[in-house]
Amino acid sequence: MENSVSLDSTTLVLKDSHSNMDSTQVQIIKEEKTLKRFLMEVNKTRKPGIPVPEIDFSKDMLILVCVGEQHGDLEPSLSVLKKSDSEMVIEITKNEGVDSSNMAISTPFFLYRVPVSEKKITLKKRDN
Repeated sequence: MENSVSLDSTTLVLKDSHSNMDSTQVQIIKEEKTLKRFLMEVNKTRKPGIPVPEIDFSKDMLILVCVGEQHGDLEPSLSVLKKSDSEMVIEITKNEGVDSSNMAISTPFFLYRVPVSEKKITLKKRDN
């Protein structure tokens, strides 16, 4: 792996084991409308639904990571691969832990809060 640094200012805001997303998806969410649209999709099969977390989008934005189908719900790792005055490249690594083949299949998602940045942000996925 390239020289990567930890994404220190990342906070896990919300996670759940069922996203209704079969494939890996990563997305930056910069406004409440997009966040609500994602949670409406998740909540189609949930009773009660997951409430929309309160985020001050003038200060923070979200990184949404849906890992697709997997056994268990291991949290992915986020790290900064490259950082310059104009760009930041964030790598999202899908972690594989102990033998989880006997665990239930889930489609987990993770929402991370990061400070708003004017830099171009590129998200890269990497499977372990």
